[in-house]
Amino acid sequence: MRIAICTLGCRTNQAESAGMAELLRLRGHEVLPPLYEGGKPDAIVINTCTVTATADKKSRNVIRKLQKQYPDALLAVCGCLPQTETLDIDGIGLIGGTSGRVEFIEALEDALRGNHPNSPPWRGGREADGVVIPAYYDDTLPDARPIGRSRAYIKIQDGCDNACSYCKVPQARGKARSRPVESVIRAAKEAAEGGAVEIVLTGIEISSFQPSLADVTVSVCRAAAPVSVRLSSLHPDTVDDRFAAALKGEGNFRPAFHLSLQSCCDQMLKAMGRRYTVNDIINVFNRLRDAWQRVEITADIIVGFPGESEEDFEKTLETLQKLNPDGLHIFPYSRRKGTPAAELPGQLTRAVKAERARRLNEAFPKG
Repeated sequence: MRIAICTLGCRTNQAESAGMAELLRLRGHEVLPPLYEGGKPDAIVINTCTVTATADKKSRNVIRKLQKQYPDALLAVCGCLPQTETLDIDGIGLIGGTSGRVEFIEALEDALRGNHPNSPPWRGGREADGVVIPAYYDDTLPDARPIGRSRAYIKIQDGCDNACSYCKVPQARGKARSRPVESVIRAAKEAAEGGAVEIVLTGIEISSFQPSLADVTVSVCRAAAPVSVRLSSLHPDTVDDRFAAALKGEGNFRPAFHLSLQSCCDQMLKAMGRRYTVNDIINVFNRLRDAWQRVEITADIIVGFPGESEEDFEKTLETLQKLNPDGLHIFPYSRRKGTPAAELPGQLTRAVKAERARRLNEAFPKG
């Protein structure tokens, strides 16, 4: 069968889509490029995102667009959005969640053989039938083989235990759970042998990797040498003296760090449920720059969080100007139904959030 995969959202979604594509190839299917523009796919897998309200809207729009563009193709939707929201879009043939991806692919094959009706859709995952996300790491998808000299994403972790007041991801992904270390190392060796030029260790919240993110990264560096190794987004608490000392000695570790800061104002950090202070952030920047002569530090920042005053925003702006990160990913606060932040007083207008995002973008232009 000819199957296309459309991926929305984070690197973890990219890694999972690559794993589904690899599984489909191993099972004898032809995997088409994303948003395939020629020919007629028999099925389209849409791996959705729910990190913001905008992501929800984009996922729904893509589903509707592909349903209209390929009315004869089986639409199979999985990922974070159906794990947290009821999808009532006509034309969806299968609905999965964020776990049980192998079973999802098996159901897709059954549907293509005519064993599942298009209406109502087959459903798997917590949203549909009350199945709880496993408390252990259960992702049995194969790791994607590098194609040519490409970057390899290796998923090492899933879920999140941080109860940030603005976020729905723990609802979609469940509790934090880590991939076995020996499995991570084996995947890194296979990626290096397969021709990968860089390995990225990714997950929903890799800072929570157990027993130690620093130790597994060192092991991957040694197993994959001389292939470059880097980490995806980190919680600032991760970067302590031991973390920096452990990775500093690995010649193929790439010191490019993306920090999930969200704010540089103590009052806003507390309201967001972030368990660190502005002083901690400053120490992280200093620690990284002390450890590596050449280091790249970028960060996520949310502007316009409920109750953020002009003074609060100025504190974030001034601190960031002193820290001088190499780049920022700036997000106007997205009000999410079902999160504590959605009920906070002091909800700001879209215009105020847009203006603050503009000012930060002006201070830290991309490129």
